[in-house]
Amino acid sequence: MRCCTNYYSMKQMLRYILLVPLLAFVACTAQLPEKYTEKDELPTIFPEYTDVTVPCNIAPLTFRVDVEGDDYVTLLKAADIEVVVGGREVALSPDEWNSLLAAAKGGSIKVDVFVGLNGMWEKYRTFDIFVSPDEIDPYISYRLIPPSYVAYEKLTINQRALSSYDEDVIFSNMMIETEPAGQCINCHAYKNYKTDNMQFHVRQALGGTIFVHDGEIKKVNLKSDSTISAGVYPAFNPKYDVVAYSVNTTGQIFHTRHPNKVEVQDTLSDIIVYNPVNETVTNVANDPNALEVFPTWSPDGKTLYYCVADVRCEDPTKTRVTQLVEGYKDIKYDIVSRSWDPETGLFGDVDTLFLSSAMGKSATFPRVSPCGKYLLFALGEYGCFHIWHKDADLYLLNLEDGSYWPLEKANSPFAESYHAWSSNGRWILFASRRMENNYSRLYIAHVNPDGSSDKAFALPQKSAGYYDFFDRSYNVPEFMVEPVTITPQEFVEVVKGETAKVKYSSKVK
Repeated sequence: MRCCTNYYSMKQMLRYILLVPLLAFVACTAQLPEKYTEKDELPTIFPEYTDVTVPCNIAPLTFRVDVEGDDYVTLLKAADIEVVVGGREVALSPDEWNSLLAAAKGGSIKVDVFVGLNGMWEKYRTFDIFVSPDEIDPYISYRLIPPSYVAYEKLTINQRALSSYDEDVIFSNMMIETEPAGQCINCHAYKNYKTDNMQFHVRQALGGTIFVHDGEIKKVNLKSDSTISAGVYPAFNPKYDVVAYSVNTTGQIFHTRHPNKVEVQDTLSDIIVYNPVNETVTNVANDPNALEVFPTWSPDGKTLYYCVADVRCEDPTKTRVTQLVEGYKDIKYDIVSRSWDPETGLFGDVDTLFLSSAMGKSATFPRVSPCGKYLLFALGEYGCFHIWHKDADLYLLNLEDGSYWPLEKANSPFAESYHAWSSNGRWILFASRRMENNYSRLYIAHVNPDGSSDKAFALPQKSAGYYDFFDRSYNVPEFMVEPVTITPQEFVEVVKGETAKVKYSSKVK
């Protein structure tokens, strides 16, 4: 034992001796240059965090200076707090970052980047990281999808703390079976941002909807004899024990030469509502000449919003599927609403809120702000699956006066889609392909009371090079006020267990 202890001590001493010169070098390079010239341009950094607005409880924004140089020094300061970082990657400790956030709350962190090349130093134009006093929800969840359209076995649903880099798996495809008896998991959702009422779907082998109702887990088959399919896109009613879904027959079209690469298209779709207490489903929209999708509820739970496209397949020489596939660019979705009376369980008539088809556009994925004033949606040229559409941008619709506008500072020349509101209505979370147009990454943007947005920023990671090598797309991000505490193993047991089957009801009650 003594011999082992001495050996361990020698190793530690050697490691310390080797580290001393390195630490001295870091300390030396972390000193601000005394002489430099000033450049009237912003430094190129990755991720692009110049002049973004962040919440006062976000994890450190680690970034890399992508400018040619031999040496790099960055100064971050707010009030009387200054942090000097040497090296190309600017990574702060949680204590350093939180001190800056606290000092800059309601103002900004000033960032100066110095680059040394051939013995000469240049200082780039100062940029700001604005720190909003509006906090953000502590957790988010999302799917992580490998770059494949059919081999999705490594797909997971994960959750992440926003004040740190901590990430956990909620459920993984790999936990039960692989091909040919594998699964696909999708469409996780929560009621009122909490996890005691939540759900996700398991497709194919052992398929069903994994439903958590007041903390109790069960597996449900949402397909009835009167509906097209099991439930797809879920929306928990915030006030009542019902959940809206679309039911869809969906296919994919692959382009050989097209910037959008893939079309995901419905050939049939309706809206249903599920009551988890009495295990019933009810058709809400059941029009054979329309495609309905993406339901969502108003904050008071008495209005249902969804998207609808008019599709009349009138050529008797061709099948419905053929006509829809050939005319995919002509499918334009509008946003409609219907009132719901929880006492009678009946829905009112359809009210068209946003007639995007008249503009030659297609609106999808409506999400109402927690205050009920704004409706956030994605607007593109056609179709309902804007995650592949480069032209898709985020818009707000004022539900009080009908005005609408693009969130210009949040949008980019690439696809924006799958967006969610924070519980306080001050932040939106969405998927964007702006980094390299191959993978969807998560971005966060601050929304002001007047409905304007500030510049969006990428979800912070511990390493600036994280996005350079991470080969999965983020999909369907959702805010949460608490983490999922049910373990993946507990979910596995439910997936393997019995499946409850629903009954059909003519009204929601």
